[in-house]
Amino acid sequence: MYGRFEPMEPRNGLTFEVGIVARISGCDKQTELSLEDQEDHAVELAREYWKGPTNKHVVATTGKGERLDRPELADIEQMIRTKNLDLLIGEDIGRLIRGVDAVRVCGIAVDHGTRVLAPNDGIDTDNPDWEKDVIEACKENVGHNTHTSRRIKHKLMNRFLKFGLAAGRPIYGYILPPGAKTFDEWRKDDNATAVYAEWFRRLREDPNCSSLADWLNSQGVETGPCARRKTWDGKMVRRVTANMLLKGVASRGHKHTIKHNESGRRIAVKNPKGAAYREFPHLVHVDPALFDEVNALLKSTNAGCGRKPVNGKDPRARVAKKRTRFPGQHARCYYCGNIMVWGGNGVAGNLMCSGSREYRCWNSFGFNGALAAARAVEAVTSVVARLEGFDAQFRGLVKAAQANRDGGEARWAELSRAAVEIERRKANVQAMVADMGSRPMLQEMVLKIEADERSNILDRRELQRLRDRKSTLPESPAELRARLQAAFHGLAADSPGFGAVLARIVPEFHVYLVRLCDGGHPLPRARVRLDLTGILPEARLVAGLDGLLTQTLTIDLFDRPPQRERIRAEAVAFEKRGMEQREIARKLSEPATQAAVFNALDLDRRMKDLGLASPYLFLTAPPEDYPKLRRHKNAKYRFESLRDYQPPTP
Repeated sequence: MYGRFEPMEPRNGLTFEVGIVARISGCDKQTELSLEDQEDHAVELAREYWKGPTNKHVVATTGKGERLDRPELADIEQMIRTKNLDLLIGEDIGRLIRGVDAVRVCGIAVDHGTRVLAPNDGIDTDNPDWEKDVIEACKENVGHNTHTSRRIKHKLMNRFLKFGLAAGRPIYGYILPPGAKTFDEWRKDDNATAVYAEWFRRLREDPNCSSLADWLNSQGVETGPCARRKTWDGKMVRRVTANMLLKGVASRGHKHTIKHNESGRRIAVKNPKGAAYREFPHLVHVDPALFDEVNALLKSTNAGCGRKPVNGKDPRARVAKKRTRFPGQHARCYYCGNIMVWGGNGVAGNLMCSGSREYRCWNSFGFNGALAAARAVEAVTSVVARLEGFDAQFRGLVKAAQANRDGGEARWAELSRAAVEIERRKANVQAMVADMGSRPMLQEMVLKIEADERSNILDRRELQRLRDRKSTLPESPAELRARLQAAFHGLAADSPGFGAVLARIVPEFHVYLVRLCDGGHPLPRARVRLDLTGILPEARLVAGLDGLLTQTLTIDLFDRPPQRERIRAEAVAFEKRGMEQREIARKLSEPATQAAVFNALDLDRRMKDLGLASPYLFLTAPPEDYPKLRRHKNAKYRFESLRDYQPPTP
């Protein structure tokens, strides 16, 4: 080193102030003792320059040297800027920073009168060439890191392809024998195969990972030997469901690390070269076709459901994503197509249109969620009860289906024709690309064709599965009712599990507003489509049975009608008998005033004048004579329905 061991004087004239930087990366073979060795080496070196009293300031940490966001670097820089340090010593410059940012820190030390020593690299800032020496040392450190990283990645990938090298972190359902290093040595837990069979069956019927997590926890299924959590959640279920090892395929290289130069961190990004794969048939828990089908279904179901990123990041990444209960995030506003969300107009138990919250819809009325769920259950029960009148027809359709297992031929032919049409569209696009080159419009067409092809493949797989499966159709409406009761058994009416079952039976739930023909408050009403094939998938194969099990109904989402409508029919009957209004008020089964009777009779006359069978009018726009609906009068209001949304017939 330059001017080796020439005596130095403390800048304060009394005590020699020495800053010592010690760092280890934290690898398996490194110990805390190494930090002590570095500290002892620095103290020994400082004594060569000053024999008197010495005060040492030690910064000893465990972390990667490339990291520029390490808090100790800020502490070291602050310590230098105090102008108290005489010496700053690190065994080598890499103990401070493994990169050219070390030049900046050394420069700050020089500017503030602190001498920097790195004996293993021969660096001494008293040397006029210190900057070149630091750059040379950083060059060697960076080159060593890059070479070592590339060598390790290539070695591990080669051993995976050649020997089936495993990462050593098995998920639920796999056993890692002592000393096992390859997937060939792994064993699967045969008891887990039945769990995975039910796992994928449930996801195919209801692609809700959080509901499945609840079921796994209720069954006491462990989360796996390497899982930090001891209970399942939706994210963990989705992660395990997508693990291709379940179908006997191991992979490596989906991602690789790159250096984020601003922070010095190594971050994982998608590998543009793609992953490498190897098959291990002895580890199969799930049929590959079923694995692909369920994962494609989950992907399509969740497509577009995430929050839109802001600057490439989730703006609410730290906010827990909560599950909801029926009809939250299931019911839709009839007018704009947006989902209904809890907390309507500040009432926790009410729902309202999410579009109206953003001043994109005028329908700001709320409705009671518990009442809506109860009315939906009543509607399902009434449909099943009405099936009793079709008992003979129901039994005949089921027996015909059991005798003919080739059902669904019409649907199969339809899907086959659609597959041929998709191939024709693909050929046309390929010809257009050859003639015109790649265009944004053609890319959109390709994405649409790929989505239609995936949907067609899933539909054909589902149809084939239903045709191959042994018939489990109920033979009577009574048995169907028992199936429904079993599906809801043990579930609280306000639980997410109850809502998940009900959502399969009520696939459409559109909320709109009605109003009595003589004015008054708007009232919420829903158009619902009931489809009992939600719990009987193979009923779709039975021609005519789906017609019995699918109905469209209208249900009221208000507790009871206004009084004038409740007493209208009774008041009209008494009026026809020649009674006066005051007398009618005394005769009614519900206590009412003479004014209420007058309003009821006036409502009936308006109905007759308008030729209505029901006193309710469907609202297509906010009524101008109702002052409480004012959201559409706000300056920032602009009606926007969902893209491609078409409201159903009310």
